[in-house]
Amino acid sequence: MVTAASIGAAKGGGYARYLESKTIAPERGDNNLSRDGEMTEGSGRWLADPRTLVRLGIQPAEAVRGKDFISLMEGRHPATGRWLRPEGAGGGRGGGIDVTFSAPKSVSAAWALSDRDGRERIEAAYASAVAQAVEHMRERVPVVRRRYSGQVIEEPAKDLIAAKHTHTTARGISGAQAPDPQLHSHLVITAAVRDDDRIVAVSSRPIFRAAGELGAFYRSALAGELDKAGYPIQAGTGKDGRCFEIAGVPEQLREAFSGRSREVARAAERSRAQHGRSPERGELRDLALLNRRAKTLTTRTDLEQAWQETAERHGFTRADADMLRGSRQARATPQRDLSRRVSHAAELEAAIERIERQLTTRHAVFGQRDLHTVVLERTAGRLDPAGALALAHEMIAERRVIPLQDGRLTTLAIRAQEQAIERRAAVLAQPAGRDVGDLARAQAAREAGERIGAPLSVEQQHALRELTGPQRLGALIGPAVTGKGVVIDAAARAEQHVGRETLGIAVSGSTAERLGKDSPALSGRTLTLDALVHRANTGAVNLGPHTTIILDEAGMADHERLDRLTDLVERTGAKLIAVGDSKQLPAIGPGGMFDRLTSHVRAVELQDIHRTQDPDERRAWYALRAGEPERAMAHYLHRGQLHLAATRESAAEAAVQHWRHLSHKHGFREVALIADASNTQIDRLNARAQHLRAQDDDRVPDTAI
Repeated sequence: MVTAASIGAAKGGGYARYLESKTIAPERGDNNLSRDGEMTEGSGRWLADPRTLVRLGIQPAEAVRGKDFISLMEGRHPATGRWLRPEGAGGGRGGGIDVTFSAPKSVSAAWALSDRDGRERIEAAYASAVAQAVEHMRERVPVVRRRYSGQVIEEPAKDLIAAKHTHTTARGISGAQAPDPQLHSHLVITAAVRDDDRIVAVSSRPIFRAAGELGAFYRSALAGELDKAGYPIQAGTGKDGRCFEIAGVPEQLREAFSGRSREVARAAERSRAQHGRSPERGELRDLALLNRRAKTLTTRTDLEQAWQETAERHGFTRADADMLRGSRQARATPQRDLSRRVSHAAELEAAIERIERQLTTRHAVFGQRDLHTVVLERTAGRLDPAGALALAHEMIAERRVIPLQDGRLTTLAIRAQEQAIERRAAVLAQPAGRDVGDLARAQAAREAGERIGAPLSVEQQHALRELTGPQRLGALIGPAVTGKGVVIDAAARAEQHVGRETLGIAVSGSTAERLGKDSPALSGRTLTLDALVHRANTGAVNLGPHTTIILDEAGMADHERLDRLTDLVERTGAKLIAVGDSKQLPAIGPGGMFDRLTSHVRAVELQDIHRTQDPDERRAWYALRAGEPERAMAHYLHRGQLHLAATRESAAEAAVQHWRHLSHKHGFREVALIADASNTQIDRLNARAQHLRAQDDDRVPDTAI
């Protein structure tokens, strides 16, 4: 695990004392203990080129001294006190960036329970992994910003000025007998050296952006070093298989030694309940700081005794820990070496397949940093970092990963799906005698108009004519508030008037259900896309030239679903009408194909706003859709419709109350949109609105939140 956070220059003194464990009231868990149980300072070490340190008046081999560290955090020369780097654009100087490297819990547990030799092996492996990761950051992460010909360029530093402090325990928690073992290091980068030898501030954003790749590199290096030290590695652990553990350390023990993580997780859950969203990176760090607990002095003997007792309760002893590092040692024989090579090759091929799937779990395209991160994570314990990065380049060379024109990447499997979908779309978009005729369209338009109490607009009639034309694939770009439900309803009615069965589908069940309500012609005829494909393939649903399928919110359909759906439509002779808006809901998996589909057919787009006739309101809505929120917010602020609240929950409640007031006063229907609200929040708000309706004796009309 690698995290990064900015540290202000004014906090340099306090942070130095924290890292050195020289707080006024010593705290166990953030310190080193001597053999006799006395508190000692953390032995911080400088990580910089010896020539850079000499230039700063620091002896390369000496430990980090608090006054030198504070001077560098303030941007001053430790010996002369002169400014080393200029002020930033805001008139101040940043202190530094704390990049924290933390070992997987099984590594910390094995370290805590091992004998002296075992601890030294783990410490050496850990120190080597951190050093490799720091070197990778220095070479690959562009932490220096400089201006060339009026443009700001980011580039790697010639050297980093950093101090590393290694701690061996987590902070304690309330009621715990002792702090948990947690091997971790704080690498505080105070400045960088440019190619011209000028000392400058470090740009934090590139480090934050590279944290994922940096963490993957560090874990890969650590797994490789532990493997060389004789420890068995269990790869693919944690969320999305991104981590590793030492095999043989019980999961229950790892959980028992994770009290601090559980405490921070509970604090994050309380924050979500209060604010209606997950805490962001900086907020999560603040939660961790706020939930620190004061600790009492514990001797090394007390600490080790507490750890051993916890381990024994979970069936793991010091003898088990000592046996871990010998479990991989086996007598080498030609047969065993051949077997291991064959097994390694098979594991590597399986890992490559997992890499390809992981790369496109959420998006169809990705960057080179994403490729490096996933390859490093998926090959931890099998390849060292250099081998993993070489594998990433091999995957590109072998066209398993394909570069695109904009510098991004995709996989061969995703590209093959895209080509198959596009080929089918081109075929289905050709005239195929599916036109319903003017009579059916006129009748459908009249029925849909009677339902809404107004005739279809010219734009809606044009969309109806195109969607019910001769081709087997139609596309409607239907943004919100443009009346797409009316067009869908009319298209379904027209298809039904010529004897065709119409089915409405969507990726999510709730969208499919709403489709049936918004378009009555599809009432009782909706289901999810996955359900349709499954039922058609098992014979439960009979599709053919007599069938028209209307896919709502098509932008939510990922590549795999569109691949299966277009294949089904092509095979059965059915017709597909895809309705969506790529600027609204994103695909659940790798997506973006709706826009590609619309390029192969005569797609029609609804643009007229039917919810309001106010020209200013319409312009504000168009601005939001065009990605110009400033213009829209200025409009709502001028109208007195922009309100701020301390929390999302408060904003939601205020929206409901405001809607209630306006409905009483003017008797119209108000629609409150709560951005990024979860399903649980939406349900809660709807329940609140229903309660208010009941109190008002049906004087308040329905609400959509």
